[in-house]
Amino acid sequence: MKISVAVLLLMTLTTIVFSDLVLINDPNFVKLTAVANPSHNLWWSTDYVLEIQALNQAMPVEVSYLIIDAGGTPSSPSSGIHIRGGNLIEGWDGTSFFQTEVGGWGSAEFRQNPKYLPLPRYRTCILMLARYEKIYFVVIRENDGQISYKILSGGPFKEVFLSGVASVKRVGSKFEVTSLGQPVEVGIWAKGNYMHDEVGGWASTAYSQRTKYYDIPHYGMFMMMVGRYKNIAIIIGNENDGMLGAITLYSTPGTTYFVQDLCALTISGINFDVTAESPDPVEITHFGFDNTCWQWEVNGWAKPEYRSSRQSFRLKHYTPSLIFVNRYSKAGLFFYNENDGMTGVIQVK
Repeated sequence: MKISVAVLLLMTLTTIVFSDLVLINDPNFVKLTAVANPSHNLWWSTDYVLEIQALNQAMPVEVSYLIIDAGGTPSSPSSGIHIRGGNLIEGWDGTSFFQTEVGGWGSAEFRQNPKYLPLPRYRTCILMLARYEKIYFVVIRENDGQISYKILSGGPFKEVFLSGVASVKRVGSKFEVTSLGQPVEVGIWAKGNYMHDEVGGWASTAYSQRTKYYDIPHYGMFMMMVGRYKNIAIIIGNENDGMLGAITLYSTPGTTYFVQDLCALTISGINFDVTAESPDPVEITHFGFDNTCWQWEVNGWAKPEYRSSRQSFRLKHYTPSLIFVNRYSKAGLFFYNENDGMTGVIQVK
């Protein structure tokens, strides 16, 4: 007996079991739960809603939430970002950035505890939960009733040292970036804005200083990349009342990086290739710190252009970027920076 693709798809969808998923449970700080909402009658018409509960009265939870646009393609990325104020409501378009507090005291909105945020279908979202030197960074995506995610946790900021390249120290309310012998690329994404600079560079007089200072963004998620060629580091952080929580990640050697049972990512010149390592489609989200983004699939079936099991994509030039690859329970997270045809890559294990 032959079964059509449509019937197979229907059979697959009817077997989906929606259930709540606890992502973070830190009894001294915060609990994060993906609450099942298949009937779309909870708060938003999404299959899951994120519940954020502050668990410590002395530590409200600072929330930063970036919803990445699903409309862009590698050849035509989406650009721009909408800064949302007040409660995040349904009807977002494009890329949205939103900030709030849970269990706080500054306003009625902040006092709400727990608080709920939508988890849009087929969109990669970045959620930061932070207070003082506590920090969680969550990259999350919902597909067909299943959730892919990576969670990073951090603590107090410590000096970043890249041998022969750069050091980054905190000096009061600023980062001190010092060149240790070669130009240092500096890229900072902060609450929807992007800034690029060089320290100890020679392309212009504005780049030539060997030590420079950059304001630490106040109240809200930021990502700061420093480095040169294959030697890079990224600082993901949040400052609150003079205290700075951070996650620091460093480049990993090699040209090919594997996500178990999902795919291989290979850097080749100014391109990166994604090769499916299983029968599953590989969903790809690319977000540049300049607020450009796109989504695509390798080994997929929804569009003819998705079908190839190995595809090549252009690296973002001179702009730190994030790549998230996933399919259901399988997920991989990468940061990179390309310069003069040479690329530094951070694979988040």
